[in-house]
Amino acid sequence: MLVKPLLRAAVQSREEQLRAVEEGLDGHERAVERRGQAEEELEQARSAFSAAKEELDLAAEQRTAALEQLRTDALAWASACRELPFPEPDLLLDLLESERALNAEAERAVNTALEDITRQEASREARAAELRRRRDDSGAEIARLQSEKDLPPPAPPTRTADRTRMTGAPLWRLVDFSAASPEGDRAGIEAALEGAGLLDAWVGSRGEVQGHDVFADPDSLPAAAGRSLADVLSPEPDGEVPASVMRRLLASVGFGDVLPAEGPAAIGADGSWRLGNLTGSWRKERPAYIGAAARRRARELRIEELRNEILLLDKEIADVETELSALSLRRGTVRDERASLPPHTVLNAATRQFDRAEIGLAAADRLVRERIDRVGRREREVADALRTLTACAAEYGMPAERAALANLASATRAFRTACENWLESHDGLRSARQVLSSLATQADRSAGDARQRAEEAREAEEEYLELAATLEAVDSTAGVEYREVAAKIEKLRVHLDELETARKSTQSRHTELAIEVGEWRNRQETDAAEHEKAVADRDAAALRFRRLASGVFPADSGLNDLERFESFLDSSDGVRAALDAARLVTAAWPSVPHSQSNIGDALHRLSESMHTCRDVLHTRADLDLETDEDVQIFTAVVDGIRVGAAELLKILHAEAEESRREITERERELFDQTLTGDTRRHLAARIRQANELVENMNNRLEQVRTASKVAVRLVWQVATDLPPGTKAARDLLLKDPVRLTAADRESLHQFFRDRIEEAKADDTATGWEQQLAKVFDYTAWHRFVVKVDRANGEGWQPLTRKLHGALSGGEKAIALHLPLFAAVAAHYQAVPEAPRVILLDEVFVGVDTTNRGQVFALLSALDLDLMLTSDHEWCVYAELSGIGIHQLITGADGDDAVTTARFTWDGHQLRSIDAE
Repeated sequence: MLVKPLLRAAVQSREEQLRAVEEGLDGHERAVERRGQAEEELEQARSAFSAAKEELDLAAEQRTAALEQLRTDALAWASACRELPFPEPDLLLDLLESERALNAEAERAVNTALEDITRQEASREARAAELRRRRDDSGAEIARLQSEKDLPPPAPPTRTADRTRMTGAPLWRLVDFSAASPEGDRAGIEAALEGAGLLDAWVGSRGEVQGHDVFADPDSLPAAAGRSLADVLSPEPDGEVPASVMRRLLASVGFGDVLPAEGPAAIGADGSWRLGNLTGSWRKERPAYIGAAARRRARELRIEELRNEILLLDKEIADVETELSALSLRRGTVRDERASLPPHTVLNAATRQFDRAEIGLAAADRLVRERIDRVGRREREVADALRTLTACAAEYGMPAERAALANLASATRAFRTACENWLESHDGLRSARQVLSSLATQADRSAGDARQRAEEAREAEEEYLELAATLEAVDSTAGVEYREVAAKIEKLRVHLDELETARKSTQSRHTELAIEVGEWRNRQETDAAEHEKAVADRDAAALRFRRLASGVFPADSGLNDLERFESFLDSSDGVRAALDAARLVTAAWPSVPHSQSNIGDALHRLSESMHTCRDVLHTRADLDLETDEDVQIFTAVVDGIRVGAAELLKILHAEAEESRREITERERELFDQTLTGDTRRHLAARIRQANELVENMNNRLEQVRTASKVAVRLVWQVATDLPPGTKAARDLLLKDPVRLTAADRESLHQFFRDRIEEAKADDTATGWEQQLAKVFDYTAWHRFVVKVDRANGEGWQPLTRKLHGALSGGEKAIALHLPLFAAVAAHYQAVPEAPRVILLDEVFVGVDTTNRGQVFALLSALDLDLMLTSDHEWCVYAELSGIGIHQLITGADGDDAVTTARFTWDGHQLRSIDAE
């Protein structure tokens, strides 16, 4: 009876094993197919990489050719330049690859050349202007000489008196050489007089003279002993000074061929002179001032000299203008040479093509690497699938090839069919044997019963005969007892029949129990085998659990009672200790899902996290996932030592803390620099500027009060929901950094440190600059609070819902509008040149006329460009200096047309523009 379920179970188990191996084979074939597809994609990527490499090589060759051509053109251009200075044209080759650098170098050369040309042009133009001025001066002097009778000596700078208003004349105009004066001495005499200052000295009545001049007094000196100027000079007839006066003056000055040794004033014919203790000498070719003939001759010579000088100046001017023309041509040449600089068009196009090829090659290389990684993953998947297939096939003793497995599956199916047929035949045979055995047993029993019954019948017959005889004997005497015995016999016969029926039923139950006993014995043997296998599996699992527990798993798991876990394992090498440790692990995480899908998801997340961390930590640790049968073990190699996740985390935390301490020290240095540098000054200046802005707005807001004396103001204060140290830090920022104590600096540093940590925790500013911008955002530290003064003795109160509800309609409008106007003005103040537009609709409903005028005065004071719409407001208030008004007018005849009537208010009168 046990063969049938056992055979069916064996066939079903074999079929399940076949399905498991087929699934493993399918997985392996799918992995091989994916690997083949990945390899094909890799080949395609490598082909694309080769094409990109060829394109890059071609682009590089084209760029090199373009660069070489540009190098040739640039050298030829630099060598051909006549104006642009390139002392070493080869140096330009270093700049060819950068068009900006080459253009900058060309511009530098252009600027140098143009600066030189401009400098020369400025010099030439200044020279030409100077020459023209000198030519004009010479022409003017010729015209003056031609118009004047005498040519006076140059006036000394010490003369400031106006001689036209003085009586007398200079000495040179009052005397002439006498006939006795040798011609050769005249030039020396005039030179000596001119050198001594006597030639142009004023002779005449001095009187009251305005200014300064040199005077010759005829009466100051006595007549000279011996020869005097009177011997060589004679007074001019009809002179401004009497001849007698002139003779006294000439007689007081000594004269000799050489300078006389005596006399306070003396003149030598050799050009020497003496005045008191001053002596000197001079010389000139001919006399030019003493005597009319000399003056006329000197004037003519001077005119001739000036005319010659003008000719020379004209020639120099022409030369300068020629040079200016040449410089102008050089300037044009510079522009032409600059314009002829070889362009980078071809090189830029080749460079762009080369850059695109490089980008394409990098993309192709990245794709190849990705495909190589994919092939590697697919290869590992194939290896894992093959390992799984091999293990499954080895475990079940089956082949790992598709054909052999198909043959085995076919044989299994044939075996199943044969088994079912055999089982059916066996069942029939067993049933027949059971029936035969039952019938034989029954026949034997029936034969025994028959013999027994025959014996009993014989005995009964003998007893019957005896009884019959006895009956006959006693029938007559005991008829009643006989009938009782017959009834008892009949009753025994019925009981005998019942016993026979019970015997047959018991025999059938005995057969069934025998079959059940056989089944239970087979099940006992199966359970014993499974128990032995379970014990072996348990021992293997305990051994593997110990092996895994001896690695990094316990430390990496974060098990709370790790010491107890280790003590369980160390207490014994048996299964009981491993089981107690495993139960401790199960009790630590009773609700952690551990189905196969959960484990697969966890492994997937672990793999993704490891790849992410591998990219981040590749310079510090080598991360790896080791495979131990169906378990993935995460390990890392740090400084040549293999550690687990917990130890790696500990090392990274230690290094991060060390880096944090170093960063904190750098932050403190940066913070100290910030406290004393431009950032603090800028921050403090912006806070002070904001305070001043709020104060100015409040000064304007306080000018507006309602009829009930309600006024509004803004308070810019530190927000109440910020940490308590915010206000103290703000006050310290406004303090001079020199006056900050160590405690103040520590308080500020802690404040900004906390703000930085908050910025990092909020994850709203990803970069350092964004975090600093958020930390130093002083506007986030403050809140605007609107306060109202109701003139009821309670002072300024915050505008709460309750207080706002207690105000009248006009007071509510004032309380709401004025802070908004001030805020808009403050917003526009950040960009002074921007339009300061404010748009209002149905303005100031419920506000009385007086307050409206005050509000418009505030808008004007805030310099806001007001645009408003209203069906009743015309803005004709004296506080408003001017506004344009457009009244919309619709037709009364059903026409949909709309027009406007234009008015202006100038602060005093409403004017209609259309009427004008």
